[in-house]
Amino acid sequence: MDMRNIARFTYETSTFQGWRLSLRRCGYQFTAYFADAEYGGEDAALQAALAARERLFAELAAHPDDPKSVIKTFQAK
Repeated sequence: MDMRNIARFTYETSTFQGWRLSLRRCGYQFTAYFADAEYGGEDAALQAALAARERLFAELAAHPDDPKSVIKTFQAK
């Protein structure tokens, strides 16, 4: 499975368990967290992160000259 831009976050000192989607394009950073508790488990949270990454990649490919607007749109969601 392609896990590019996705990392597992588990902390012994925190209640957060989940996945982080993070990428940078042309100096613009996007980060989103997908908590197991919010999505109903580790696998569902991972699938949500993967789906979000694919949507983000598709938008970046459709607008290669304007990554700033694409990333701002996704940050607003």
